[in-house]
Amino acid sequence: AEFVNADPDDLVFVQNTTTGVNQVLNSFLFEPGDEWLVSSHAYGACMLAMKHFCERNKIRLNVIEIPFPVEDDQQILKALQDKITDRTKLALIDHVSSATGMVFPIKKIVDFLRENGVCSLVDGAHAPGMVYLDIRHLNPDFYVANCHKWICAPKGSAFMYVKPDWKHFIKPLIISHYNDTDEGGSSHWANQFMWDGTHDFSAYFCVGDTLDYIEKLHPDGWEGVMNSNHKLVWNAGNLIAEKLGFDLPLRENYIGSILTLPMPDGEEGFPKFNETPPLKQKLYEKYQIQVPVFMFPSAPRQWLRISSQLYNNIGQYEYLADCLRQIFKSK
Repeated sequence: AEFVNADPDDLVFVQNTTTGVNQVLNSFLFEPGDEWLVSSHAYGACMLAMKHFCERNKIRLNVIEIPFPVEDDQQILKALQDKITDRTKLALIDHVSSATGMVFPIKKIVDFLRENGVCSLVDGAHAPGMVYLDIRHLNPDFYVANCHKWICAPKGSAFMYVKPDWKHFIKPLIISHYNDTDEGGSSHWANQFMWDGTHDFSAYFCVGDTLDYIEKLHPDGWEGVMNSNHKLVWNAGNLIAEKLGFDLPLRENYIGSILTLPMPDGEEGFPKFNETPPLKQKLYEKYQIQVPVFMFPSAPRQWLRISSQLYNNIGQYEYLADCLRQIFKSK
């Protein structure tokens, strides 16, 4: 709670961000004919969750077509404004896009949604540990994020924030033990999420120790970790762009510790969800490089996404750039 500056009573652990998003969507108040918004940069699983609940409940789903590359914040807010109607009740927005690595101007977006009477559900899967996160300042209606990514806690650890006004309505997907514990008391809401079956809860207990451990790895603590990772990925992106002869798609203020780089077009209609792009396969099998390669917004437009952490160094990205040059020269 202290790390993200939120009231502990407004936070609960969940297994991952997708679970938290589903918790909110399953409980959110609606009427047939309402409209929900989702960003075109949304994580695939969360996009499918939005589609499922909208189809089931006769809600209209509108996709905010946010361009990539993007020029400025106003371009994003304009795309959002164009989709809001008097029936719009909820918007699912990324803090840091998994697909593009873009850090959204999330405070401006949350404020804009509130001014227009729209509730904000923020997918912050990549944010904690990558960018500074202050939930009290951000003031969303809902915020869900992973701890297993940039905080480096074990998989199966994430958190969900719910604004106090909404806590009476947001219920767990699984009703089980503790659902009637401390009814009417301050801990009743959190207790309902405490036990959802016999999965391994140990990942939750590791989060605090992980936060303390990572903080000690840099003289400037977590601020130093985030700044160091940002600087490395930005320098790495510029190095690769210079060697391959392209421009970076985003300005530095839209970058955290992930940077998506343009690649030559891939194959039309490829890959499907469970298929590996040929470029990714070749980098792994021939050069022992593991790096995400994907199509966005659809094939054949191909991108490669680099990330940085304290254990990385600029030489690794130089090696990646040299390998990419060899691959593209051979075509």
